[in-house]
Amino acid sequence: MNDLIERYIYAVTRRLPKKQREDVSQELRGLIEDMLAERCQGRIPQEKDIRVVLTELGSPQELYAKYDENSEKCLIGPPYYAPYTFVMKIALIGTAAGLTIANLILGVMEPQANVFETLLSWLSMMWNGLLSAFAIVTLLFAFFYRKEIKLGTPFNFDDLPPVPKKQEEISKWECIAGIVFNIFFAVLFLAVPQLIFVFLGESGKRIPIFDVEAIRDTWYIIVIFAVCGITREIIALMEGRYNKKVFLTDIVTDGISAVLSIWWLTGFRLMNPEFTDSIAQIFQGDRELVVQIFSHFQSFFLVCILFALTLDLVTSAVRTLKK
Repeated sequence: MNDLIERYIYAVTRRLPKKQREDVSQELRGLIEDMLAERCQGRIPQEKDIRVVLTELGSPQELYAKYDENSEKCLIGPPYYAPYTFVMKIALIGTAAGLTIANLILGVMEPQANVFETLLSWLSMMWNGLLSAFAIVTLLFAFFYRKEIKLGTPFNFDDLPPVPKKQEEISKWECIAGIVFNIFFAVLFLAVPQLIFVFLGESGKRIPIFDVEAIRDTWYIIVIFAVCGITREIIALMEGRYNKKVFLTDIVTDGISAVLSIWWLTGFRLMNPEFTDSIAQIFQGDRELVVQIFSHFQSFFLVCILFALTLDLVTSAVRTLKK
């Protein structure tokens, strides 16, 4: 019976700010005890008594909304608003940091005489990047909220999630790292794909690996790929543990990402012709294997992406089955 109460309290408080969580937990325990005492009139409470009292209190999501300071109606309401602001901070900070570093590297490699032009270029890049990050995260959470996509366990006494053990939890920092990586991937390929380069020859000439124009012409594929990755990490962050919902999300997002990767890397010529020609000139004779690898770099890149997606899906499946 105590386990049922603790699971109910955990379901109510798990998305509240940490400093508020303990106070609300204590308040709920006291309230439940008072309601049970009033109902039972001195007899020992039975499970049905506890269920009646908790039903009177309402579902965990309803009770959470009462304690959430941002429960008013808005574009993104509870229980989505708190994780939305958390993810938004990560997205904006990650985007700003990535664009700043990229712009600094670009400024060192391609110095401009006019400092004013350099500053304007950085501001323009920053505005577009931050606006894109804001739009992607906001649209995702607005979609979740408007469609009432449940990002937690529905209220059912028997289905209340147990307080998670350490090994069952999904690390918050893993989700944050995943969100930052997807943002960095999108920023790198959309804003400064020329930063992916190699130095070839005695002169140390810098040659971009990818064709900048070809990459930017396929911007929509990169955006969808990043959205899938961010969605996957948001669901994992909201759930906080491996379960069927996280696993199904991984299947859908990894599947879409795999299809996009195959389409992108087999349907478009993304490699810089100058790069492949230079490789062929430098590595000759006994190094024919190196030439072959770089001549088919798109296929190699595709294999790496598919391997990473498969590994992610297998990891999710194993941890879900273990649970």
